Amino acid sequence: MTKGVRTGLSEDEIQITVLNWSMRQKYKGRPIYDYLHHSPNGGKRNVREATNFKRMGTKKGCPDLILDISRGPYHGLRIEIKKDKSSYPTREQKERIKTLNEEGYLAVVTKGLDETLDAIMNYIYELHKARRI
Repeated sequence: MTKGVRTGLSEDEIQITVLNWSMRQKYKGRPIYDYLHHSPNGGKRNVREATNFKRMGTKKGCPDLILDISRGPYHGLRIEIKKDKSSYPTREQKERIKTLNEEGYLAVVTKGLDETLDAIMNYIYELHKARRI
């Protein structure tokens, strides 16, 4: 759905761009942003903050973006973002994605901004079209 390849963005920059984009896209009259969430599972933290996040339920392997819109047979979309074709999910990320897919979510790994935007658009609009047929 998106055109061109955008390179050189970090995973954080991709997420920020996706969230900004989602503020301008509508689903049921509301911005997709209202349904989209980032789980703060990665990043560098001091020991105290990391310990507190872990006690609050932060877990290794959880996808970066959570889209709480059900579509077709799926409860929602979960996206693990990698910055480019040379980046790969960790063992924990692969296990979490497998578990989420088994539990009725569509959990995917995307590489780069365009794949991430395509994953969201295809999930919302292509599954919607398929359901209506």
